[in-house]
Amino acid sequence: MEKIIIILIILIFIFWIFLLFKFKKNKKKLSKNKISEFNKLLKKIDVNSFNNKEKIIDFDKLYHKILKEIWYEWSFWSILKLNPQEIQDINKIWKLHKLRNKLAHDFDILEESILNKKSIDYKKQIELLIKYLT
Repeated sequence: MEKIIIILIILIFIFWIFLLFKFKKNKKKLSKNKISEFNKLLKKIDVNSFNNKEKIIDFDKLYHKILKEIWYEWSFWSILKLNPQEIQDINKIWKLHKLRNKLAHDFDILEESILNKKSIDYKKQIELLIKYLT
């Protein structure tokens, strides 16, 4: 009976250690090649996008792509619900993502000056994320 209790205690301890390492929050990093790739994509979107609506949609895709690169595998909405530590201002990203959804699915036209400001905000948020992951 004592051997069974000892074995159970050892198994519980091993399981606890496994869970500790599995769910431990480590700062994830990007390789230098990925950082360079994402910075090039960021510049390409900023320069080549036809208008600010397109920029915001493309910035949203890039932000999601970066998060997927550091092992978040779900939809952007699902990732944001997890409140990842890599996102410095989750509320701003939520607002920008909701704006992206509105632009992609609604036909209401927002003023170009508002879209320009929001596209600049999104670009800054992507730069912050890349900086955090370096």
